[in-house]
Amino acid sequence: MSVFRAANNVNRPPGPNAGPRDPYPINRQREEEPVPDGPTERIEDRPSRFRDRLAWLGMLVAVFALITSSIAALAAWQAMKVARMVAMAGEPVSHAEQESRTTGFAVSYAQEPLRVQVGCAAVLFVDLDEPRANADEKVSDLRYDSRCGTDLPRLTLGPGAVAGAQVKDLDLDAAGCARAIRNSPIGPGGGVEVRKGAVLCVLTAAQPAAMTLVEVTEVGRTGTAGMRATSWKVAG
Repeated sequence: MSVFRAANNVNRPPGPNAGPRDPYPINRQREEEPVPDGPTERIEDRPSRFRDRLAWLGMLVAVFALITSSIAALAAWQAMKVARMVAMAGEPVSHAEQESRTTGFAVSYAQEPLRVQVGCAAVLFVDLDEPRANADEKVSDLRYDSRCGTDLPRLTLGPGAVAGAQVKDLDLDAAGCARAIRNSPIGPGGGVEVRKGAVLCVLTAAQPAAMTLVEVTEVGRTGTAGMRATSWKVAG
């Protein structure tokens, strides 16, 4: 029986200087292949996202508080306005205001004393809108002409007066003065002698116009006289 011996290594090159034997194919070592890491996923920054949510929540709360305060302020303003209107409606009406509503005249001043003191044959002007003695001629409503000797001083209408009338009754209101001016006005160049107890009504040209009742209370020597005036503002 023949026995054949196989070569130890078929992959060994022939010759005396052959290198080391190669390992058998069955014992060859395999190179390790890298294991893939697989898909990566970003780790969330949870504290940062929590802070952002808190900031948004704080902003929403602030906006809501601002809107609420604005609504409350508007409601308070409306309530104050209504309360003011109710208070004005409940306030008692003064006599002057009631007279203005019914007659169209409102008292501006009452029983205001005026004193005129000039020399012989002198002139002094009176403004009934303020009232004021020794006023400027352009705004004056009455002109006071002093006389010398036994002649009595005279009162005439000034540039600031629209019309006037001498009346006998001191107990007159603005409507009575208006009626007297309409029925018996002082004509151009006319005047009133300054005597104690003399009364005249004067309608001024101011804006608003004034109806004034003037009474001569005393007459002294050398152009001295005392007067008393009550005035009403003409409505409209």
